Amino acid sequence: MPLIHVILRVWQSLLRMNKKKDHVNAPYPMRNLTSKIQNAKLIGGTSSANVYKAVISTATTSKQVAVKSLRIEIFGNIVQSETQEILIRVNAWMTSLEHDNILTPIGFAYGFGPLPSIVYDWMPGGTLTSYLAQNSDSLTILKRFYLIKQIAAGLRHLHYKNVIHKNLHGNNVLIDAAGIAHLADYDVTPAHRGQHIPPSVRWAAQEFFDIQYVVPPTTQSDIYSFGSLSYQILTGREPYYEIRHKSKVSIEISKGNKPSRSYDPPIAERHWEFIQKCWSVPERRPTAAQLLELVSREVELLTT
Repeated sequence: MPLIHVILRVWQSLLRMNKKKDHVNAPYPMRNLTSKIQNAKLIGGTSSANVYKAVISTATTSKQVAVKSLRIEIFGNIVQSETQEILIRVNAWMTSLEHDNILTPIGFAYGFGPLPSIVYDWMPGGTLTSYLAQNSDSLTILKRFYLIKQIAAGLRHLHYKNVIHKNLHGNNVLIDAAGIAHLADYDVTPAHRGQHIPPSVRWAAQEFFDIQYVVPPTTQSDIYSFGSLSYQILTGREPYYEIRHKSKVSIEISKGNKPSRSYDPPIAERHWEFIQKCWSVPERRPTAAQLLELVSREVELLTT
């Protein structure tokens, strides 16, 4: 499950075990930012969470932040053994997953729902999808490959730490004020239960749509999604952009049909081959480390 779900499930269990409300007694260094948050405004949300834009103010500085509040109705009971497993995973995440291209919480806050909410640095560039739409005329091929390289670097770090993102798509990559990409809403739990078809099917790996087998998320399925993100960055369009309804996209994927090659704007032959490698059968897909090396060489080539 995405990181915010994991942390808040832990909090729910801790609160159920009568922990003090003003202190989260867990083995990770989350700061209580409640008293510092001002001017919070609801700016959006999903079926499972609300997102607020706010300001953190101290005696000397202030900065914008995002506050993500999970909706309580998605919670279920957690047995203590599972809670301890999640605590261990969250602690590992907090101490080892920090990276320039991974979005990590800066603290938590009360007052946005029945449970503590997670606070992140504000990403003024918005999602990758909106960023590409707003900056299509100014993004050169080199700038686009910088974005691809940053996403590859974040994904390599996740995989190095044995974390599978599981739902990598254009709205789970956020852009900061400097135009740097950050992976968000990744999964820090090892468990997999049942069929996994991500809600953003346009970027999802083809093997998830096999009706005969239940296929769990893998590092290889992340690589497929990375190829779809690369397609989106190079074309400025979401995969299967010509197909309006998600249900029809699912049908195309289940048939083995990949996104069509763009000629306006054009995708260079070597770039198209790179994307095709990501979309090949799982065992033939490159690793995130190999992708980062390949993309880094392309950036060097484009700068000479």
